[in-house]
Amino acid sequence: MSYRTYIAASRAAYVAGIEAGIAPQELRAHTGVMGEAFVADYLGVKLTPENNQRGFDLVDKNGLRVSVKTITTSTGAGLNENTIDLVDRVIVVWIDTHEDELDLTVVYDKSVEAFLADAAAPYRGVLRLGKGVMTFPQRAQTASKFEVGEVEDTFEDGDVVIRKHTTGSFTALVKGEPQPARQYLLEIRDRMNLPDKSTNTTRSLGAQVFGSKSRS
Repeated sequence: MSYRTYIAASRAAYVAGIEAGIAPQELRAHTGVMGEAFVADYLGVKLTPENNQRGFDLVDKNGLRVSVKTITTSTGAGLNENTIDLVDRVIVVWIDTHEDELDLTVVYDKSVEAFLADAAAPYRGVLRLGKGVMTFPQRAQTASKFEVGEVEDTFEDGDVVIRKHTTGSFTALVKGEPQPARQYLLEIRDRMNLPDKSTNTTRSLGAQVFGSKSRS
């Protein structure tokens, strides 16, 4: 199995967890392996064969030991002060969970020396790297971002048509104009007296509404 196939499988598992109402923080195992596999593919190398390798996650083509940190909604990444001497390079991967897009991006890639200069002073044995020294992509604000695969099912609610796409995403057409679906799904779910969940993402709400439709 290639790393990209593995990432796709992990992404699907994460989305299934969200749709089931599991809180994102309970799905860290999926995001962590996605980040490590993404960096291995990014560098064109293999992950270290040992589980829980002390201090680092993989070795790059130059023989440098790389520590991979994956973040979603956290405000930074932390490395253990006691094992920093085992690291030569630090890479931080950001997984964009906004509207469950799950796009992966390398937002920090520097030597351990640069990391030490960028990180805050150690606190309780952790060297903390803030988001301010990372580089995040600009999110597109165009309507085209809502075209996310072919439509496989629809749910009509007055002037609003909720579309379920083959990718598992949900979008809305409001009087023919594409819009993000989350707010409309929230309103529909509440009118249908469906239960509130620990997470109310677009995918979890869409799964609720379309699941109720299939049972009616």
